Amino acid sequence: MKWGERSGKMGQALFLFFCILFIFVDVCIAEESSPIARDIKNIKNDYENFYLSGDNLFALGAGIAGAGILANTSFDREVQKSYQKNIRGGTTDTVSQIARVPGDVFIAAPLLLGAYLAGSDHPVGLWAQKSLRAMTVGIPSALIIGSATGASRPAEGDSKWSRPFERDAGLSKHAFIGAVPFITAAKMTDEQYAKFILYGLSVLPGLSRINDNKHYFSQAALGWYLAYLSCNAVDKTDVKKGLRFGILPATNGGLLTVSGTF
Repeated sequence: MKWGERSGKMGQALFLFFCILFIFVDVCIAEESSPIARDIKNIKNDYENFYLSGDNLFALGAGIAGAGILANTSFDREVQKSYQKNIRGGTTDTVSQIARVPGDVFIAAPLLLGAYLAGSDHPVGLWAQKSLRAMTVGIPSALIIGSATGASRPAEGDSKWSRPFERDAGLSKHAFIGAVPFITAAKMTDEQYAKFILYGLSVLPGLSRINDNKHYFSQAALGWYLAYLSCNAVDKTDVKKGLRFGILPATNGGLLTVSGTF
């Protein structure tokens, strides 16, 4: 499959995912007291926290600048060459097959939407809701940054930002989508050990792209970083509104308990 066909399919998939999400929301918005109507208000605040916050824009700019340094020097090429030669093998390929799954929009979207619709007041439903909001906030930046940088994939060329709007691999959307659910879960737990594990899992979808020679390090890292900032924007909205929920290990034999402040 040629680059243009592959990148076009990814962009169409992402666009379709969020169109379906917003169409569904728009149908249900008539009831202003519905949970979905409240989610729309939350998304508006999420966007304000992300795109109208000087601190967040500075953090995003710093991340882009850092990725630019890695992409436009020999760093990316050296890391990719070293990884493919010295680290990649049968074991890493097997792990990658699993790790790449959360970043697949055709898997992540239905699962998160299903969990959200199953029960917005359930811990899993709350996690799905926050994850979808974070993706909704970050996807415009992911698409713009990926295209504006004009970087290539490892099999297609170097990672330099030399072809604005001709290539769209400057940011790994796979790493972005795959990281959001894990970062969201990490922010919902107060258990430090669980938080550490979840943050560790959040980097695996991006690492799978490096392993599979689909993205350079800077591209995967920038995707993860955008996911982190997007989750921060969502978390900020919920803290402001006194709607902070947490997932904690259960002490009564169950798998999860949820706590909240209102």
